[in-house]
Amino acid sequence: MSIPNESRPGQGGKRERTRAALVAATLEVVAASGFAGASLDEIAARAGMTKGAIYSNFSGKAELLLAAMGAKGLTLAAPRPPAETIDDELKAMAAELAKVVRRAKGEETFLAEFNLYALSDPEIRKGVGASYAAGFSRTAEYLARLRGSTMAPRHLAVALQCVAMGFMIQSFVTPDDVTDEVIGETLRALAEGLSRVPAATSPPARRP
Repeated sequence: MSIPNESRPGQGGKRERTRAALVAATLEVVAASGFAGASLDEIAARAGMTKGAIYSNFSGKAELLLAAMGAKGLTLAAPRPPAETIDDELKAMAAELAKVVRRAKGEETFLAEFNLYALSDPEIRKGVGASYAAGFSRTAEYLARLRGSTMAPRHLAVALQCVAMGFMIQSFVTPDDVTDEVIGETLRALAEGLSRVPAATSPPARRP
């Protein structure tokens, strides 16, 4: 899950070019040595930079690996104009998610290896969790400005990430069933549900 481009830092500058070079080097090293064998020293050397350049642009290996996933098209990262309502946002998300699912075909091994590595290495797992938590906070700030939701913004941010990840993983197992239509219908139904005011609950009746 990502937020529209209104909240993104300037793109195309020196910092972005440096980050892109480090991400490209990361993908090359991971392809050759695997996630566990991809050291920051080797990544920096492959990019023709120092290890300090990595820490100047990323919080650590976990964030760098997540950026590599984004470069492969395995995250919702396409810039788009900010929406005004939850309904508009989920329509845009459905279209973007359908594209991500299509791009992810053939990347099953990469994604599986990343998740296994993150779960098996406590430090990387903590870093990935921190990156996701920060992403939830940014997304929640954006969602809070949209009209039409009765759900807490951060809860919705987490839920949308779960929906997106679920579709991605399911598409690897049953690709013919995870269609653009299914994704679109799911997010439309979610948008409709979010717009409904919860029914008032009455206290339980007392027994005589």
